[in-house]
Amino acid sequence: MNILIFNQKGGVGKTTTALNLGVGLSRLGKNRVTLVDLDPQTHLTVALGFQTERFTWNVTDWLTGRVGEPQIIDERLSLIAGHYDFSDAVEFTTVPNRNGVVIIDSPPVWNKTVARLMEQVDWIITPLEPEFMSTQGVSCLIKSMEKNHISREKLRLLLCRYDTRLITHREIREKLQQRFGDNLLGCVIRKSVRLAESPSYGWSIFDYAPDSAGASDYTALTQYWLKKFNKKIS
Repeated sequence: MNILIFNQKGGVGKTTTALNLGVGLSRLGKNRVTLVDLDPQTHLTVALGFQTERFTWNVTDWLTGRVGEPQIIDERLSLIAGHYDFSDAVEFTTVPNRNGVVIIDSPPVWNKTVARLMEQVDWIITPLEPEFMSTQGVSCLIKSMEKNHISREKLRLLLCRYDTRLITHREIREKLQQRFGDNLLGCVIRKSVRLAESPSYGWSIFDYAPDSAGASDYTALTQYWLKKFNKKIS
């Protein structure tokens, strides 16, 4: 199974979701998980405690089919590191095959590489904040997908930085549900200081603050994903 994490807006929880869903699936699921850092900012690579300069084989090599191996994190999790000069002009025909689950953390921009990956992956997860403009952003994304003949059925929306105490957040969640239906995932990621802190230590939320709301929410997301979509993992 290939999952692309994408939103054209930055700072909405893409890397946080790629990291913690990936770690969650590697621990609670039965399949090996490979994390792929497609963003030239290399936040996913850094969030796992690595500097990109140490890698001689990275995401460009992976996409173009150059022989090499990912960085092993543990027996169930590995990383294909990002690189600061990654270009959307890189040519590839298909997503390189890997067993288990592949989670790709994309840059916050629509480009040829992202569009080509969207065509081929099984699922697209779009993290978004509970604000009015998010609805418009999702509508624009769906239009771009349709223009490129990418099925809306593979899109799943994930509300991040959600505050259950705020009426506006609850109202926006309801509006998203009404407008996008099954495209909206049935769980949310609450606003959490611990989630913001954990990448600076090179840890997932499960290692940094296992008793936090963030760990609880990403555990719930992992369990939800396994229940709904695990049968489609190859």
